[in-house]
Parts: sequence; structure tokens; C-alpha cells
Amino acid sequence: MLQPTTFHHGRATNVLFLRVGIDLGCGGALGPVFPDDTFEYVPIPENPDCVGPRSVYYRDLPARHGGTLAQYVPSRYREGAAHYDPEFETFTYGDPTRNKRAQLLRLIEGDLLVFYVGLRPAGSRATGRLYIIGYFTVASVENINPTNPWPPADASHLMGNAHLRRNRPDHGLVVVCGQARTSKLLDRAIPISDEAQRATPETEKRLGIRGSLMRAIGRWAPSERVADAVNWIVQRGTAP
Repeated sequence: MLQPTTFHHGRATNVLFLRVGIDLGCGGALGPVFPDDTFEYVPIPENPDCVGPRSVYYRDLPARHGGTLAQYVPSRYREGAAHYDPEFETFTYGDPTRNKRAQLLRLIEGDLLVFYVGLRPAGSRATGRLYIIGYFTVASVENINPTNPWPPADASHLMGNAHLRRNRPDHGLVVVCGQARTSKLLDRAIPISDEAQRATPETEKRLGIRGSLMRAIGRWAPSERVADAVNWIVQRGTAP
């Protein structure tokens, strides 16, 4: 059974930044960024024990620069399933882990959930930098209770999410749904870190976040910087 949170309407009151995507610790690679700041969003590998009949595979996910995402992952994963989360087709993101779950449950309708990833120049072995690659304007946040059979019969609007594609439920799962008209995968990545993966001076100025951005747990924009952060991200995300 789905349990939506109670929402307040209006402009964003929170901006949460989450690191996602393949990285050197989970997947052994970084996605590519190109000289014009276009990029490929490459999700992490799926846990083999969780692969189900609805799982998606790297070989089936089209790359925006041609071919499929299989070309951007180590050879051991090229025929494997991808944990495509967040997904930017129906705009869902899910997580069952304690810290992220608690953060996601703080989001309300109209908030911004911003995704950043590690990228490095295509063909390079450089350390890479962190870039914003997309965002959701939150439409709903939903607790997903395990059911038998899995997935829940009343979760048809969430079937694009990687956790709902798994062969078994994740206890504690929370799924954020983005508003389709105001959520997007960016055309060009927005750099927010140096090569040590620390926030750049512009990131501190525009977003109000500082220090290391390596950690997996999300970072909140300070309340007094939310409006400026939203405007900057949205404007950068629509720039040609």
C-alpha cells in the first residue's frame, strides 16, 4: 500500500543535493563529459541478486552520443543490468537506506531534488569532477510497503523505478516522484567541484554548500539560499 506524505503548496522550501550514478567505488568507472559540457548519465550496476524480469540492461539503454551505455562501463558489466535510478522518463528516484530515506521524507511538493554525478573527459583516466546533471521538482514522496506478490498492484505510476523493477522488495523504500513538466535531465552538466571533489567557490556562492561533496548522503541548501539556488540551477539548466 502506498502512503503519500502530506504536502504544502507553494515555492520550494528545500533543495536537496544527492550524488548518484556510476563511480570508481560502485561500478569502477565515471561517466563521460565532452568539451561542450554534454555528458552521459551512467547509472550504477544492479545487484545481481535483485535482477528481475523487468530489469533494464546497459546494452538496452541508449546513449545520447550514439550507441548504448554499455560502452561506458567496465567489460564485466556490459551485459549486466543497470540500477537506473533516478530515471528521467517517468521521473522517479527511490532509496530504502536509513539516512537517505529520512532525507527524502523531508521533501514536500514543489521542493527541488538535485542530482549530481562524477564525470571525467571521455577517454581520460583523470580523477574527474562532480557535476549537476538533472533535477526533479517534487510532486510526491511515497512510502512503499512490501507486498506479495511484488511489486504492489497500486504502484503502476512507479513501475519505471529501479527498485520496483527488482525481483524482491526493499524494506523501508521511499520513492520520490518528480513533476513531469518541471523535472529534467540536463543537456549540459553544471560543474560544482574541483578535482579533489570539493565545492568550488562558485558552488559555495550560488548554492550555499561547501567542503567535500564526495559523500553519498545528501546535502541541503541553507534555507536562506534556497530561492537563489533554485533560480541558478533552473537558469543554468535551460541555457543553450
